[in-house]
Amino acid sequence: MAKDLTAKNKVCPRCGAPFVCHHENPAICQCAGIVLTENARAYLRTHYRDCLCRKCLEEIANQIES
Repeated sequence: MAKDLTAKNKVCPRCGAPFVCHHENPAICQCAGIVLTENARAYLRTHYRDCLCRKCLEEIANQIES
């Protein structure tokens, strides 16, 4: 089985939780399947420069619905 060389160990800049990011392979990334509105994406671009953990992305998706 080939090792995923694109996986990165990261720390969520919002909550501090560790997670593994597969930004080069979104189909297997921890954020796969999270639907973000354009407003939520704009919020993320404005407030964060790196990936967030799944829990934080889900919270933001639920808080910023439109």
